[in-house]
Amino acid sequence: MNKRNSFVALFALFILIPIQAQLLWKVSGNGLTKPSYLFGTHHLIEKNQIKDFDKILNLAGQADAVVGEMDMSNMLSLQLKMLNGVMMKDTLLKDLMSQADYTLVDTEFKLLMNVGLDKLGNMKPMMLSSMYTIMTYTKQANLTKQPEAVDLLFQKRAQEENKQVIGLETIEQQLNILFNSIPLKRQAEILVQEVKEKDKGIEQLKKLNEAYLSGDLKTLEDLNNEDHDMTAREKKIMIDDRTSGWVKQLSALIPAKSCFVAVGCMHLVGPAGLIDLLKKAGYTVEGVDVF
Repeated sequence: MNKRNSFVALFALFILIPIQAQLLWKVSGNGLTKPSYLFGTHHLIEKNQIKDFDKILNLAGQADAVVGEMDMSNMLSLQLKMLNGVMMKDTLLKDLMSQADYTLVDTEFKLLMNVGLDKLGNMKPMMLSSMYTIMTYTKQANLTKQPEAVDLLFQKRAQEENKQVIGLETIEQQLNILFNSIPLKRQAEILVQEVKEKDKGIEQLKKLNEAYLSGDLKTLEDLNNEDHDMTAREKKIMIDDRTSGWVKQLSALIPAKSCFVAVGCMHLVGPAGLIDLLKKAGYTVEGVDVF
């Protein structure tokens, strides 16, 4: 089946709906000869919890390219670079917080992971914060391990279909943004606040998961706005500035090829999200439902 007929066949799988209760969006218009698609991911959700995931996975395999935050084709290389990038060189966590806060965080990690800060204390606080969130969730959900990232599943399907995999950021760029853009002292404050407000964090994460699974982007946006662990400026660095850069890259990619774009769901929502920014760039962006 040629590419044109492939996309004609794909149209039969989808109906357009007017409400913003979607994780999957079609990008068309503005001179595009073939549509592209956006999908919002969430790394704490199992693939089998996502409605019609297999059909969405098939859609990814029929696009010309799968686009993600990073190209994860070489996971071993990524993991090695990640391990090196999240380590503090001349600082320990105990240097960044009071003794009382250090003891609190140390106790929490021993309860969650059976490993204390004597082993983990040279990791950057934002990495420890991420680990704390993941471990808290897996414990609450009675999971034995973190769910497999669906971003990776989309990219694997592209490779199986001999399609291109494109990363919007390199691992070096992502590490620099996530772990170096906020001073270490401030990162430590965020970690301590997260530990002190763990019950609130658990409740917020439950709401986020529910909103994600129902495709409720408005609630996802509201939850992000209500989360005060980071300042508005810090969120701008972590989310909005990256999204803005991705739109420029996508605007160069999608006129030449159909792309299935899978990025974190928070990069889709709100006036600074991919959906609204692509609309402002002249594209038609519509929620689609798989049946």
